[in-house]
Amino acid sequence: MARKSKKVGLLDIVKMLAAAVGLVLAVVGLCIPFFAQVTQSIVGDNTVSLGLFEDYEALEAVMKEGGLTIGVVQAFAIVSLIFTVLASALVILGKLNIIHMGTFVKLIFAIATIVFAALVITFAATYAGQSPLNLDGGEFGSTAFVAAAGAYLMTAGGVVSGVTLILSKLK
Repeated sequence: MARKSKKVGLLDIVKMLAAAVGLVLAVVGLCIPFFAQVTQSIVGDNTVSLGLFEDYEALEAVMKEGGLTIGVVQAFAIVSLIFTVLASALVILGKLNIIHMGTFVKLIFAIATIVFAALVITFAATYAGQSPLNLDGGEFGSTAFVAAAGAYLMTAGGVVSGVTLILSKLK
């Protein structure tokens, strides 16, 4: 028996748009600064932004042994991006009736997408927090190495795509 073609409704279009927005957020997050060195002093404020794939060799040379390396942050960012792309594709192609996948597999894949997205910001913040560049000079100034907008956007994109994949089975 042939499958009946299902029409794409307004709710389906909203879910496809949400998945596309999640994908765009993740890609933009990868392309903009992932870390920032923020310096505040009595002379003025200064911020230096660093992308995810900048050279962190000098910074890692002064970090403590056994700490988190930039390679772990980069690996989880790439894995999260891959899961976000696939989750968005599953939502869009599923709503267009191009591919069909079981609910349990979608659920597991959506949860993995959300978890990897959350790990991106967790590892980025941990990496930034262990930096020896975090100094507090009181009223004279301070400097902090922090996770920047790229890490937050990548996390938001992964979560949006993962949640949309979970919701894609709801009518």
